[in-house]
Parts: sequence; structure tokens; C-alpha cells
Amino acid sequence: MDTGDYRNLVAKFLEKCVRYANDSITRKESRGEEPEEISKWITYRDFTEHALMEVRNGDLDSWLEEE
Repeated sequence: MDTGDYRNLVAKFLEKCVRYANDSITRKESRGEEPEEISKWITYRDFTEHALMEVRNGDLDSWLEEE
């Protein structure tokens, strides 16, 4: 695999993580869970979205290169 293949693979994984986090936030809100718990998931989702953006932009390509 080349760097672009790795980038696409990691991006797909991170997209799934963001969807899972959004679904978890929705479930926790509907159950009336504590705001502190929901806040943790929002932070995780936001961080993951930022990482996804960096992967898509190629900012982290050096992390994906084989040694």
C-alpha cells in the first residue's frame, strides 16, 4: 500500500469513530445521562473530527509512511 491508501484507510476508520460518537451522544442525551459524561463524548468526537481533517489534508502523511 502507498501513503494514499493508508490515508484512505485511516480516514474511513476515523469517519466510523465520528459516527459512533455522534450516535452515542444522541443515545446518552435521550436517556438523560449526566452532562459531564456527554461532554466527554463531545470532546472525543471533536478531537477525532480534527484528526480526520488532518489525515484527509495529508498533514499526517509522515505518520503513515513505512519505515
